[in-house]
Amino acid sequence: MRFILATLTCLGIASLAAGCVPEEEQDHTTDEQYYGTRPPPLQGAQRSWSERSATERGTEQPNKNETSPKTVSKNFNKQLLEWYGQYSNYNLVMQDVKAFYPPLRYNGCVAFMSAALRRLGVFIPIAKSDPESPSLVTRPFSDYLENRLGWRRLSSASSLSEGDIVFTRDNPSYPGYPAHVYLFQSWSNRALGIALVIDNQDFSHERNIYDNDTGFNFTPFSYALRAP
Repeated sequence: MRFILATLTCLGIASLAAGCVPEEEQDHTTDEQYYGTRPPPLQGAQRSWSERSATERGTEQPNKNETSPKTVSKNFNKQLLEWYGQYSNYNLVMQDVKAFYPPLRYNGCVAFMSAALRRLGVFIPIAKSDPESPSLVTRPFSDYLENRLGWRRLSSASSLSEGDIVFTRDNPSYPGYPAHVYLFQSWSNRALGIALVIDNQDFSHERNIYDNDTGFNFTPFSYALRAP
């Protein structure tokens, strides 16, 4: 697999940038420049999605094909990976993202992940006009899964299992906002901390989970979320 170094600057919050810090990334475009939309006012950024008004959050409701993760099967994360790990389904997610987030890959890590969840029936509000949209910005996305839908937090990368949704350390310019989010597939080289992941940067590709010197560096792991 070919790697190139790319210096990227991202803002872990919602339109010029939204999910990354400068780092060396893999192949074509990458994402810690891929994930949100525009930085919201700081006062708004201090409130979680669940604390914001219905007007701020948007008034979307689940459609008949969407459900709460609390009602999904016990092995939901495995099912998520089995579905999202097919290239044809990855392309379906990309088409969904185009419909509500035209920049697509650029700052689109949350857009891709939330779209994949919606494809499997998990309702994640899009709320495009909200600078703290759980479908566009890492912190409200994480807050929605963990606090609204009961997903369980894993604090150690050694506990990662197929289909876990991983959040990296915060963007230093926006404390509290992870720089990136991706789906964990499997370890490629566990000893070196390299895993196969899926995100807006590319379909299944290698990523350095930890902060080390294996030749390509990424924002390190902070925590992961797993469906209840």
